[in-house]
Amino acid sequence: MSTLQNLLSMDPSLEAACRAFAIPDRVRATPPELEFLARAKRSTLKVNADHVVYWTIGKGPRVLLVHGWCSRGSHLMGFVEPLLAAGFSVALFDAPGHGDSEGVVSSMIHAGRAALALAEVLGDFQSMISHSGGSTAALWALANGLSVNKSVHICGPSSMKNIVIGILHAYGLERTKAEAFQSWIEGFTRTGLDAADFPALTAGLSHQGLIVHDAGDRVVNLSQSQALHGAWSSSKLLITEGLGHRRILSDLKTITTIVGFLEIASQREYSL
Repeated sequence: MSTLQNLLSMDPSLEAACRAFAIPDRVRATPPELEFLARAKRSTLKVNADHVVYWTIGKGPRVLLVHGWCSRGSHLMGFVEPLLAAGFSVALFDAPGHGDSEGVVSSMIHAGRAALALAEVLGDFQSMISHSGGSTAALWALANGLSVNKSVHICGPSSMKNIVIGILHAYGLERTKAEAFQSWIEGFTRTGLDAADFPALTAGLSHQGLIVHDAGDRVVNLSQSQALHGAWSSSKLLITEGLGHRRILSDLKTITTIVGFLEIASQREYSL
């Protein structure tokens, strides 16, 4: 709550920018999502001050699903049945301030810390699938100790620093306010912006990766995934058409390609 109280004393434009960065809209689960979640084992884990809700389902090598900003874990449920059929088990969670988890404030770093905490409780993940801002959270977690054999990044910003720059421009913050905004974010996330940007984010990318992005994505520009691909020598880039930022999560062809990538033995080359 102290974070919110600090916001109240700010200049209105600076406060608005900080709220845009730190306070997500909480999205309710749809009836199909509730039905799906009822089939999984629900658990909670305390991450810093918040209880984070997570679900596990299936047996076999575990795949972690990481949702994006103003989203929830069940938005990636389209991957679960194909993953189970391929012999994997699945873990998914609601980041702080999202879905069923506690908290009002959040960030990509908060989500990344939740992923790290889950790895401590559940053990190593064989693979990870992340979407949108969840991709940046995943990259940060991978650079800070999370280890996987493969990871998939769908329509994600290439760094948190890019998000900050975008908010600076959107709210027209002049230099003094921009510096105050960046300083506030570093204090709020307890992470320097350079630690959430290249080259720091590529430090954990020695494994195989698949980057998927739709050419018509109006939320996150394709150039973000192209930059990540350029910085990640063991990654493949798949560009889709006509799926946008969110419908890509329910596209059967894309899901099949992603699950197929995770199924391929690590010593074999995967070609799109």
